[in-house]
Amino acid sequence: MNAARISQLALLGEAAECLEGAAIFVWDEDRNYVAANEAACVLVGKTHRELLPMKVGAMTADHAEPHFSTVQRGAVHTGPLQIDRADGPIEIDWMTSPTTIAGLPYMVSVCSRKEPA
Repeated sequence: MNAARISQLALLGEAAECLEGAAIFVWDEDRNYVAANEAACVLVGKTHRELLPMKVGAMTADHAEPHFSTVQRGAVHTGPLQIDRADGPIEIDWMTSPTTIAGLPYMVSVCSRKEPA
């Protein structure tokens, strides 16, 4: 990998980490969270320490089915979802797509709080 490509990866990583208002979650085929930016923690009302041991969909009434079974089969998927925070439920919009990190398959979800109409 050349220096320009390494620089691009570093910039993209920092951009994702520092993104305000857009929660980014990375998770594996077993629905284990492996990474989340600070906005993700704010969105779900949990610390990294609380969030990372959780399973994707754990904060929804139906464990986010059938959405997450569908997205695990590939392609980009989007939709609305309600999550149950400690201070009450909120509506979010999400986009999930398969990705590869260090040659291994993962999913990346980008979520934001749905603004009231």
